[in-house]
Amino acid sequence: MTTSPGTTRPDSAAASTRVVTVLGATRNFFKVGHYTLRRLAVAAPDLTLRLAIPEAQAAGRAVRDVDVQLRDWDLADPRSLVAALAGTDTMLMVPPIDRRVEIGGLYLRAAQRAGVRQIVCLGIQFAPGQCAMADEAATLESLLVASGIAFDLVRLPMFLENLLYQCQSIAQNGTFTFPIGADVPFSYITCDDAAELFCRKILDPGSVDLSGALMSHAAQATCGQWAEALSDVCGRQVTFARQSAEHFITSLARYGMRPEAAAQVLGLWERIGTYGDASATRTAETLLGRPTTDLTTWTTERACCFGTGFLSCPHPHPPVQHMFGPA
Repeated sequence: MTTSPGTTRPDSAAASTRVVTVLGATRNFFKVGHYTLRRLAVAAPDLTLRLAIPEAQAAGRAVRDVDVQLRDWDLADPRSLVAALAGTDTMLMVPPIDRRVEIGGLYLRAAQRAGVRQIVCLGIQFAPGQCAMADEAATLESLLVASGIAFDLVRLPMFLENLLYQCQSIAQNGTFTFPIGADVPFSYITCDDAAELFCRKILDPGSVDLSGALMSHAAQATCGQWAEALSDVCGRQVTFARQSAEHFITSLARYGMRPEAAAQVLGLWERIGTYGDASATRTAETLLGRPTTDLTTWTTERACCFGTGFLSCPHPHPPVQHMFGPA
């Protein structure tokens, strides 16, 4: 386990402040953890912020302008994770899709040993029995209960930021794809809206309960509507095509996801396509006290993500080698 130089504060300088740690297992640090750290840095500069992730030095470049402690840990060495969490009061827990229960259990055992007092954990929109990923999420919830640590398991739908895996395809080919029909409605939320909800919970735990209702935008959308929004902001036609199961599995394998885990993600999309997504709610809007960000607004604000200059775009992106190519 290492601590980065530069913007990182030494532990001794932060000993009297509350420590909030974003914990993850992959270097794809461009979604809710990224936005949560940035919001906390502005809203509560007295907090000690920490990113605990394998290859933290690489992932930490995305927050190099924020005062964040960077802690590497090794999945094969549970002691390194305990050390990375040392002193943490609140943990934003981003369980991986791949080996969710096994690695989530590792997180929780380390959190217990490190004395973590509060966990905000990302969940999914479906209940056990509805798809394999939901079954694993339910098993992880039982581990959260057994840990004895106060927690909110937040039910979340698709992040609009998932489209950023396809920047290259949109910029170069004018196409994007998901394993779902163009007219099938899905629920969604933006990572920044989710991060604002997490910050409310982290800064004032008793003020909000994030467990229970789906935290989504108030209305659903379709990929056909998304293609129209992208065409408008790009000034050229962007088309959507349903992705084959084979291409989807292959795309996920490009960034190291095992076939078993990729099949779980595919199963979630198949659940949406066959039975419909979990219904959108206004709970997030009510808790935030403002409308959540709709798909068209998000797409318009990120027009630079979908043009030929996307590599120099200021918005956070996944590593280029993880972006989906054309079918």
